[in-house]
Amino acid sequence: MTTQSMQALLKAGEVDKARALAESALSKNQDDRGALLTLAKLASVDGDWARAEQLVQRATKGGVEDADSRLVKAALASEKGDADEARALYTQVIREAKPPRAEAHFGLGYLLASQEDFAGARKALEKAVELEPDMAAYRFHLARVLLALEDLKPALPQLEKALELNPLYPPVYVVWGVVLQQLGELETAEDLLRQGLKLLPDHPDLLNILSSILAARGNVPEAFGIAKHLAREFPDDASAQGNLARMMMATGHREEALELCRSLAARGLSTAQSKSVEAMLLEAQEPPDVEGAVNAWREAMDLDPDDWASANNLGNLLMRWEEGDAEERLTAATEILEEACRRAPLRVEPLLNLALVTARRGDKVKAKALAKDVLKQVPPGEKDLREQAERLLKTLG
Repeated sequence: MTTQSMQALLKAGEVDKARALAESALSKNQDDRGALLTLAKLASVDGDWARAEQLVQRATKGGVEDADSRLVKAALASEKGDADEARALYTQVIREAKPPRAEAHFGLGYLLASQEDFAGARKALEKAVELEPDMAAYRFHLARVLLALEDLKPALPQLEKALELNPLYPPVYVVWGVVLQQLGELETAEDLLRQGLKLLPDHPDLLNILSSILAARGNVPEAFGIAKHLAREFPDDASAQGNLARMMMATGHREEALELCRSLAARGLSTAQSKSVEAMLLEAQEPPDVEGAVNAWREAMDLDPDDWASANNLGNLLMRWEEGDAEERLTAATEILEEACRRAPLRVEPLLNLALVTARRGDKVKAKALAKDVLKQVPPGEKDLREQAERLLKTLG
């Protein structure tokens, strides 16, 4: 059977058939170029990069190159951290391949997204979807880039179509569930995840998100039960253990939650979530362990450079803390809240806190400007945030 047949099987998701066909062809001819490149692609998907490199070298000995070999080499270069080489190879395939290769546009888009060039990634991934509209993975990663650009309207149809094309792809349920939760569509999110769990029973990622959504909907017993189940099944999974700590805290098991967080830290399994839970528990103690909470919030910030909430909470705590040098604390709070705003430029909570700490430092002009920005950006339903900004402006005169 031809190389084209092997590639067709790969695109159709018939991985086992493609592998068997390639291995059969290679047993008959050790230099079968199509079989070598097919197996190299499969090795890269499996994460067996050494085998992928060995196979592509065999396929290209004598300097014979084509789009398929360059695509494998681009993936290898990306894995090795050589983004420039990977980009050059993807670009060469895009420029030269006839007919156009959607894989090259996808690979370039994936690479650009990893470099946070989301606008460039969007363009490349949209082209990949245009060329091969039935590839669920292309649509899923396009949706992720659109979400990173906070362009929600076109992202949701891509997630919906990706799920339609491949209902057995767990990441779609996870990302879509998180998006729906952020939109406040909790019932829809729960229905989506329960439907996914019918097809993917006991999938840990789906269960983890479902637990969070159930807790938000007030179904704490079921949420807690899922969290305990996952923690038992995956004792070394930091995310599962951190979620259990959060559920323990929510259900009043504070000492057990703090003990679990400290155990995770001792095992080197701390996450931004577990450190945030630890910080909240230390703040809630009588008397509060403010110094311990400050340290925990700082660790949470370091563990997740995209987590704006830990930075916002740390800045808020430093602003409220009454011990030590006030100017030093307020300066630190300002810097941390500026970082929170950088991490989440569309969130008004850190912007409001930044306005408050700026006012406390005596810079009324800047504080007024920040408070006015809050009023411009605050969502209609966030009445409390709006009232706080209005009170601040009134106080400042």
